[in-house]
Amino acid sequence: MSFCIACQAQPVPQTGPAPSLTREQQAGLDKQDQDIAEMAATIVKLIDQNEAGDVWDASSDVAKRVIAREDFVSKVSRDRATLGTPGMRMPMGVKHLHFDGTGNMPAGWFMSVTFDTQFSQPQRPSREVVTFILDADRSWRFVGYSVR
Repeated sequence: MSFCIACQAQPVPQTGPAPSLTREQQAGLDKQDQDIAEMAATIVKLIDQNEAGDVWDASSDVAKRVIAREDFVSKVSRDRATLGTPGMRMPMGVKHLHFDGTGNMPAGWFMSVTFDTQFSQPQRPSREVVTFILDADRSWRFVGYSVR
C-alpha cells in the first residue's frame, strides 16, 4: 500500500500575490489537489478501520523520524476513542503550506486536507486533518493526522 502521489507541478506559495499560471499549470495543480484529497479520504477510512499502523508504514521518512509506529497508532487510537464512530464526513478543502524549518515543523512544502466530521459521541463536529509533505523525490507522502 502506498500513499504517494508523484508531483508534476511546483507547489504554489500562499503568501504574497498569486503568480499567474497557464491553464495547463492550473489544471495540473487542480488535479494534484484532487488526488491529494482522494488519498486523504482513503487514509481517514483506514484509520476508521483501525489500520493506523498501515498508514504509518506507508508514511514519509519525515513522519517516521518524528513519531514511532507504536506511538502513532496509540495516539490515533487515544484521540479517536472518545469520539465514537465517524458518521458524515465533509471535505473542507486542500491547503498549501511552506515552512522554513524554524519552529516545530521541518522545512518543506506541505499540503493538508481538512474534513468536518460528525462522530457519534460529541455534540459538535470535529476537524480531521491529514497532512502530506513533498519528499525529495518530488512525491507527496503522508506525514500526519490529527483530530480536534
